[in-house]
Formats: sequence, C-alpha cells, structure tokens
Amino acid sequence: MAIRLLSTDFDGTLIGHEPDSRTAASLAGALTGLRERGAVWAVNTGRQLWFALEGLEHAHLPHDPEFVLTCEKDIFHRTGEGAWEAFGDWNARMEERTTELFARARHVLAAIEEMSSSGEGIEMLYENGRIAGLMTPDTDTMERTVQLILTAAADVPEFSFNRNHVWMRFAHREIHKGSALAELSRLLGIPRGEVLAIGDHHNDIPMLDGSAAGMVACPANAVGEVKEIVRAAGGYVSRHPWGEGVADAIRHFSA
Repeated sequence: MAIRLLSTDFDGTLIGHEPDSRTAASLAGALTGLRERGAVWAVNTGRQLWFALEGLEHAHLPHDPEFVLTCEKDIFHRTGEGAWEAFGDWNARMEERTTELFARARHVLAAIEEMSSSGEGIEMLYENGRIAGLMTPDTDTMERTVQLILTAAADVPEFSFNRNHVWMRFAHREIHKGSALAELSRLLGIPRGEVLAIGDHHNDIPMLDGSAAGMVACPANAVGEVKEIVRAAGGYVSRHPWGEGVADAIRHFSA
C-alpha cells in the first residue's frame, strides 16, 4: 500500500538528541521522494509550535512538512502566505477538554507541585500561565515520578501524561500523538492503512501501536518498549539510528 501520509517524531527520530544534530543525508532523498509521489508529511512532536519551527530550521531538511502537530495534541498547517495556523477546530476542542480536566484534577496538580519541592530536582513546566508538565534530572527520577503521579491521579482516570526520557506533559488520556494523527488523517481523507508513523520514545507509542497508522516503524535508537510495540503491530524496526532509520523505514514501506 502506498504511503500517503508520513508522521514523524522530531527529537530522537529525525535528529539525534545532541544540540548540534542534523538530519542524515539519506533522509533528504527519502522525504523528497515521498513528496514527488504525492505524499504529505507531518512532524508530530511534543515541542510547542515556535520550538518545533526553530528545530526544523536548524535541521536543514530539504523542505518543510505540510503539517506540524505540536504539544502532542495541536494540528497546524502552512497557509499560502507562509504562516502557520490551526487546521480545523481540533485545537480549540482539545483545549476545552484539557481545561475541563485540569479543573477536576486540581488536587492532582497540587500533589505534583508538592512533589516538585521534594529536593529531587524536579522542575515544573508552564505554558500560557498553566501547569503543563515537568522535567526530571534523570531517568531514574522520572520512573519514580511516574509511579507517584499514577497513585495521585487514581481517582481521576482521565488524567494522564505523555513522556520521554526526562520530560513529561500532563494530558487527557485520549489526547496524544495518536489521536492528533487520527484527526489529521480524517481531515485529509487518508485511510489508516496509507499512514506511516515513525518515532522512538514513550510519548510516540500512541501513534505506533497500529491504531492511528497502518504502517509503523522506529529507528535503532528507540527505547525497548517502543520496539516491542512496533513489532507487535507488524511494523519495522530499523537497524539504523535517527534520520537514517527514518529513511530506511520509508524505503522499507515503499518497496
């Protein structure tokens, strides 16, 4: 089946985690080839829009994606004038849902704030004047933090989070990279079977479990749980890291 929509994570997938990382040379050809065959590309990232655009500029890709999915929930597309704007009403609806959830989960957020003062180096993160997530100093602290939050939020089952190594964003359990990708596919009229999703970490799992994309893959540097989920969904685990792994996956599903 042809690839009509490509959804890629950014950090750890298109580029490595080093500050001066660039995309692999082979990735430029793979992305250009997909565009020539009529496919569209969405970068699906936890970054805010301005930060995602900054990263794309520094990555020196052959062209910009047609869509940028940010904060694991919002969908933006580029207008004819070059500006980026919301695509459909999804962003507004997800904001309303998040605001309502956070109002019901005030005690959970308060417990998380108290936890951040425990001396373990946990830093709270804010967006638009509202608690958005946290950052831990290392992965061990993140694992302990995950368990503490699961306990604190036991009475609010809708309260969830999207995370990677040391970064976490609080969210409704149904708002994640997978649900955003599914909505983009719906808006574009592209069936799940013609969508390829590629990512490397825990926050990519909702778009790699087969529910939003019929084709799924990960680069060699993906964490173990991601590799297991990709394999379980009948996907492709590349032997190459970062951007070369993405190019390899595109070649695999284009063959």
